Amino acid sequence: MQFNVLKHYHPMIAIPWLEMHQAVFPPVMAPVPKVPHVAAAVLCWGPWGILTGKRNDNEVSASGGMMMSQGTDIGPLIPHYNLTPPAPPNSLLVVIIPTSGSKSHFGAHGHVAPQGPIAFACLKVLNLNLNCAGPAWPPLPSGVVPAFNTHTVGVTVGDLVAGALHMGVDLLLQFGLNRLFSRPAIGNFFENVAERALGPGLRALGYGNVQALIEYGIPGLGRLGRYVGSAAEEFLFNLPGSLVAVGIGSPVGYSPQRSPVGGWFGGKVDAGHSAVQQAVDNYFNSPAVEQHPSQGPASAQPPGPAQAPLNPSPSEPGDYPTPGDPTMPDDGTRTA
Repeated sequence: MQFNVLKHYHPMIAIPWLEMHQAVFPPVMAPVPKVPHVAAAVLCWGPWGILTGKRNDNEVSASGGMMMSQGTDIGPLIPHYNLTPPAPPNSLLVVIIPTSGSKSHFGAHGHVAPQGPIAFACLKVLNLNLNCAGPAWPPLPSGVVPAFNTHTVGVTVGDLVAGALHMGVDLLLQFGLNRLFSRPAIGNFFENVAERALGPGLRALGYGNVQALIEYGIPGLGRLGRYVGSAAEEFLFNLPGSLVAVGIGSPVGYSPQRSPVGGWFGGKVDAGHSAVQQAVDNYFNSPAVEQHPSQGPASAQPPGPAQAPLNPSPSEPGDYPTPGDPTMPDDGTRTA
């Protein structure tokens, strides 16, 4: 089966009603758990994919562009904006955008580039990327990547099964981490850390604490000042947890190579999926069976043209002797 290869210039466009994020809209500070967002970026160009992209810089095909490898992630700085309501902006965008991610899970294990198996579009000309989400909504394959080009790669059933399994494992693990860091006890702990760290600076600016930054806003900016204060509060309160999450690692988005999830555990997961891919392919293509025999069975050979015997025997019924045969009398009857 031939599927289109993912290139560095291919865009990712999120489906808004699957791209759900938590939101806070000033002046009401109660979080809204599920709000559709629009999001778009390029797989690996400019600021996108600079930390998490797996681009094969020396592998350029006739259709142009550099091939991507399995597991490539757009990573931080994917532009997001809340679709409903269109205004005001979600204050949590200052947290969502720097910690964003969009990962491509399908790779052709039979065609390995320097960065790993070549990434391909799981729907032949469209790929579904697993996009980041918040604690109230699991990551979903909401990122559609149109992969229209003339460069294809051979894909097996094992590649498709392993890619889907890889996406499912990352989905569950990322959702679990998001839920863990959103627990009230952990959230309150990080808020206290932020308050202690930022208290002296805020007091020097005339604010008693972070909450006062929201209440009074930025002087001279009116309602915009309150929004800026709210965005700053969300960023500052979430900063300690975001730093800890980066240290632990995450399946989607930026994750240091030496982090537990992004490093050792991620390598074990990739090895497991490669084993699944090989097992599935071996099931459908057993190495014990010759796939292309040099000669087919006798029943498969086409029948050749019938040939008369070179020396026909006159003793066989239905055969006729040659002219001048002494066993043949003049009346045409056969003698004993």
